[in-house]
Amino acid sequence: MLFGSVIAASAFFGPDTRPPHQFDLLDVKLDVTLDFKAEAVSGIVSHKLVTVAKDAVLAFDKGPMTIQSVSIVGKGKFKTESTAKNVFVRCTGVPNGTPLTVSIKYSAAPEAGIYFVPAERAYPSKGSLAYTQGEMEDNRYWFPTYDFPNDKATAELIARVPKGMSVLSNGKLLGTKTVGNQAIWHWKQDQPMSTYLISLVAGDYIAIPDGTFKGKPIQIWAPKGAEDAARTAFKGTDKLVEIYSKLTGVDYPWAKYAQSVVPEFMFGGMENLSCTTQTIGAIFPENAAETSSARGLNAHELAHQWFGDLITTPTWAHIWVNEGWATFLPHFVTRQLDGDSAFHIERFGTYEGCKGSAKEHPMVRTNYTVPMEMFDGNAYPGGATRMFMLMRQLSEPKFWSSTKVYLGEYGRKNVTTEQFFASFEKTSSAKLQDFRKQWFYTKGYPNFKLTKAGSGFTVRQTTAGFDVDVEYVIMNNEMVTRRGLLGGTSAEAVSVAVGAGETLIIDPGAWLLCDVSYPADYKAADWERAWTLADNDAQRMRLIDRVSQDFRKAEFERPRSEALKGELLRRIQDDAFLVNVLETSKNAKHQITALYGLSANKGSKNEALFGKLFNSVSNEEMKNAAFDKLLSVRNNAATAELGWNTTTWNLQTQTRALSWFAANDKDRARTMALKAVKEFAPGPVRMQAISVLGQVKDATGSREVFDLLVSLAKGRAYAPMDQAINALADYGDKRAIPVIESRKNHSLHFARNTIEGALARLQR
Repeated sequence: MLFGSVIAASAFFGPDTRPPHQFDLLDVKLDVTLDFKAEAVSGIVSHKLVTVAKDAVLAFDKGPMTIQSVSIVGKGKFKTESTAKNVFVRCTGVPNGTPLTVSIKYSAAPEAGIYFVPAERAYPSKGSLAYTQGEMEDNRYWFPTYDFPNDKATAELIARVPKGMSVLSNGKLLGTKTVGNQAIWHWKQDQPMSTYLISLVAGDYIAIPDGTFKGKPIQIWAPKGAEDAARTAFKGTDKLVEIYSKLTGVDYPWAKYAQSVVPEFMFGGMENLSCTTQTIGAIFPENAAETSSARGLNAHELAHQWFGDLITTPTWAHIWVNEGWATFLPHFVTRQLDGDSAFHIERFGTYEGCKGSAKEHPMVRTNYTVPMEMFDGNAYPGGATRMFMLMRQLSEPKFWSSTKVYLGEYGRKNVTTEQFFASFEKTSSAKLQDFRKQWFYTKGYPNFKLTKAGSGFTVRQTTAGFDVDVEYVIMNNEMVTRRGLLGGTSAEAVSVAVGAGETLIIDPGAWLLCDVSYPADYKAADWERAWTLADNDAQRMRLIDRVSQDFRKAEFERPRSEALKGELLRRIQDDAFLVNVLETSKNAKHQITALYGLSANKGSKNEALFGKLFNSVSNEEMKNAAFDKLLSVRNNAATAELGWNTTTWNLQTQTRALSWFAANDKDRARTMALKAVKEFAPGPVRMQAISVLGQVKDATGSREVFDLLVSLAKGRAYAPMDQAINALADYGDKRAIPVIESRKNHSLHFARNTIEGALARLQR
C-alpha cells in the first residue's frame, strides 16, 4: 500500500533520482525457477496495482536481466519499454484509480540480490543452497519490482527448486509438491510489507521447531550439517517473542516466525518479514554455549518484526525508525533475563557506540550518495540512545503506552521522524519539538565542561545547537548530599556550590548522551566515591577507566553483578590475578575473559597453562583462545602446524596458523593457501587462504598465485571475488588493474567499494 505523498517521498531520496511513482502497489506474485548449475533465476512476476495519476507511467526497477515479455491486464492502451534500470509501462486513456495487473516474464544470472552457494563453499552446511538479500535496493536484481520502501504490498511466492530441497519465504506455507525433478513450494504473505523484505532461502534445510506464540509456529531453519549448532544458538526465541509482545502491547503480528542460517552472508542478519536470514557464522556447538551467544543478533532481528517490518521507514533518510528501535528493544530482553546491571551496562555501550557518527552527521539527513551510508552509528545505537532519553523524559510507563498507540496507528504503514513525534506528542501530551530538533536534526551532542570556581564549580555546555537540562549530584564519602537539575547551560555558565570534601558529578545515571570534562584536580578518592555511590552500572561504566586497577580488583571480589565483574575483569592487567580467576572461577565467561587478558609474550611463564588448556578444554571458544596465546608465546612453526592440523567448529586454529605462516614462512604459506583454494577447503579457511595469497605473492618466476587470484576476481561468486580483489591489491601488480576495472559496475554496493579501494591502491 502507498502511504503519504509520492512527491514528498521522492524528495527524501537524496542525490539519486527515481522515476515518478505513479501507482499504488497492492500485491506482488512471483513464480520463479532456480537453476543451481547456472546460478540463475527465471520466471514471471505479476504486480497488482492501482494508478495514482491519469495516463500514468508505471516504472519497475530492474538490474541486468533479460525481459522476455510484459503483459497488462486492464482497460486502456499500453506501451512497454525496457531500459538498463527499469521496465516502463506507459498508459494512455487510463484514468487515475485504475486497477491493473502487470506481468513481467524474465530471466537473470544476477551478481546481487540472490546468491547461490555450492556445497564446497557452504561450510558447515553439507549441501548447496541459495538465498536472497533485498535491503536496501537489491531485490530488483532477481526480479523486476518497485524497489523502494514507501509502498507496501502483499506477496506470494511459488518457487521451483531441485527435488529434495526446501524453500522458506514470507508468510504462510500454502503447500508443497514434487513434479518430476522439481520441488514446488508455495508461500503467501497476506499482510502488506515493503518489497525489500521479500525473501527466499532454498536448499537442504530442516525446519526445527522452537515453540509457538499463541498458536503461531516459531522455527529455526538449518541446512543439513548445521542443525545442532543452529538449535544451540537460537533456541528459546519463543520467549523473546513473548517478551516483545508484552513490552510493546502488540502481539507478534505475522503468521509464523522462522530464522534461517546461510553462509557467505554479508550481514549479521536481515529481518525479512516472518523469515529472518542470519549468518551461519553466528551458530556454535553446544560445547561453546557457556561462552558464546547469538541472543543479541536474534533479539535485534526479531525486534524488526515490529519496527522495520510492521512499521517501516518511507525513505532511507529516516532509517532510525527501523534500526534504532531494533537496537533499543533488545536491551529490555537483557533486563528481563539478566537483570538491571547488565541492562545498564549494555545501555552505556549503546550510548558510546553512537558518538562517532553523531559528530559527523545529524540523525536525519538527505545528503548521502548511496543508501548504505545511512546505516551507521546514528541509525543503530544513535536511534536507540535517543529512545532511552525520550523514555527518561516521558517516564517509562508513558513511553510504552505511547509506543502501543504508535504501533496501532502506523502498523503496516510507513513513518517519518515527524510522524513519529506527532504520535508520541499526542499520546503523551508532552511537547517534544525541542527534543526532535536537537537530537534528530542537529549534529553532535552536549559537552559539559566543569571549571573550578571558588568553593564550587561553573558548568558550561559547549556544543552549539544544544540547550538541555542535566541532572547532577553532590556526594561526600557516605552519601549523596544533594541532587539537582542544571538548565540553560548553553546560554551561560551555571554555578554550583560544593562543600569541602564533596564531589560534583554530572548526569549521575548516565541517561544523557554527552561528554563531561572534569577538572584535573579530581583525585582517586573522588572517582572511587563517585563509583561507590553511582546511581547505576551505566554510570560505573562511565567511571571504570578513571578508578585505579587495584580498586577494580577489589571491586571484582565484591558481590557485584556478573556483568559488572566481566567489565572489571577486561580492564585488569595483572597476570597472577587473571590466572587465579581462570583456574578457580566457576563462571566460564569470566574464565575466557581472563584468558584473553593474559599476556602472551615470548618466554611467558603462562606457556604451560596455555598448552594445558589447548589440550584439555572442550569449550571450543576457549580452545581457540588458548591456541592463539600459545602460538604468540612459542612463535614457532611446530605450534603453527599443530593449529593447522587441529579442527575446531569455526576453524579458527587453522586460519590463525595460516596467518602465522604468511608472516613467517611465505613458501609454506603459499603451498598451504594454494591447496586450500584449489581443493575448496571449508569456507573460513579458503577465504583466509585467498587473503594470504595476496600477502605472500608468487615465487620468483611463477604466476600461479596471480593467475589464480585473477580467475577468482573474474568470477560471479561475491565472497571469493571480493576477497580476491583485495588480495590483488595486496599483491601490488598493476597488471591486475584492467581485470579489476572490468568489475567497476558490479551490482552490489559492497563489491563496488572493494573495487574502488583496490584500484586506488594499485594506481598509486
